[in-house]
Amino acid sequence: MDKLVSSEYMIIAGIALMILNMFLSVLRLFLQHDAIYQSGKVKVISNIFLLLLESAFFVVSVIVFRNDELTVFLAPTLLASASVFTVLLLWAFVKMRGISNLSMEILERLVGVIEAGDENLDGHSLHVQNLTMLIYDYLPFSIRVRINPMNLQYASLLLDIGKLGIPRSIIDKKGKLLPEEKELIQRHPEICVEIFESLSSLRKITYWIKYHHERVDGNGYYHLKEKEIPLPSRILALADTYSAITMDRSYRPSLTHENAISELRLVAGKQLDAQLVEIFCSIPKSKIAVCMDDVRNRMKKYQSGTFR
Repeated sequence: MDKLVSSEYMIIAGIALMILNMFLSVLRLFLQHDAIYQSGKVKVISNIFLLLLESAFFVVSVIVFRNDELTVFLAPTLLASASVFTVLLLWAFVKMRGISNLSMEILERLVGVIEAGDENLDGHSLHVQNLTMLIYDYLPFSIRVRINPMNLQYASLLLDIGKLGIPRSIIDKKGKLLPEEKELIQRHPEICVEIFESLSSLRKITYWIKYHHERVDGNGYYHLKEKEIPLPSRILALADTYSAITMDRSYRPSLTHENAISELRLVAGKQLDAQLVEIFCSIPKSKIAVCMDDVRNRMKKYQSGTFR
């Protein structure tokens, strides 16, 4: 009889430890979410905390299953605690995801409204965002794991926000820019950094934006080259270039997809990362076209003032 009771509690303890294991798995996902960090130091501390929890979990597992009397005492407590903590953590994780998605939606709408009616933007940032995330989806897994996709989305949307600090007369100029005007245009990534530099949570994003006009041959704004340029910056550069040459501008006509692909291949290894260009050129034309169709549909709402 005692053995039967002990077996029942061993089963309860086993279920509790399985739930705790799920708790730790969800906690790991929670701690990977950059939105909860204000600095890299906090991220390191949180991962140390997780390691200690996993060690404690292992020790408790060994103790419980090697001591029948202790199992009878701890099993119900473990089960109740594991269930409560797991539900609370899942709730917090879902809430955080919801807040992040809401923040992204708000930013998308703000950017869309800002660009609505501007013949030289007209959804350019939204297009860059769609293209950037499409490129991300086609990256090899070994590369994708190095980039936080939410951060990449924010960077793609804020790419040209620095142009708000440049006079419209220069932005809209149809003739050749004067040297001082060209220099001012080239400052727009730096202006973006100045706008957001006080927000530590956006520091990494603005770092990517700052270098998105670098060329892999070293002839960009800051003369970084090849792997010196952050990988997300190279992705942004590719998406930005394709969008710029396939969207209508007041000072030049747009290119077809086929001509744009030819242009990208010509500058691969000089202006743009050759590996990324090859990946982009392998993406079906229909999927790339969807990126622009989505932008056109959204911009119609922003231009008409119907934001639903």
